[in-house]
Amino acid sequence: MQTVQISDQAATQLNEMATKKHISTSALIEQLIKNENEEKQPILLTDVIKALPTINVFKGDPVEIQRKMRDEWN
Repeated sequence: MQTVQISDQAATQLNEMATKKHISTSALIEQLIKNENEEKQPILLTDVIKALPTINVFKGDPVEIQRKMRDEWN
């Protein structure tokens, strides 16, 4: 167990928050630390890609699309 020194104003706010949640101040601090750590989890590029909208232009076989474009030039 450790002792943390905080201002009277912060201690009052901490006590009020803990009282509203019906938990101890130490439990509240642990929750806040846990939430902070969860928010800092890295965002995976695969998750970002999955969230992107589907663009119809890029559907299909890319090689076939190139062939069609080249055929238009002739």
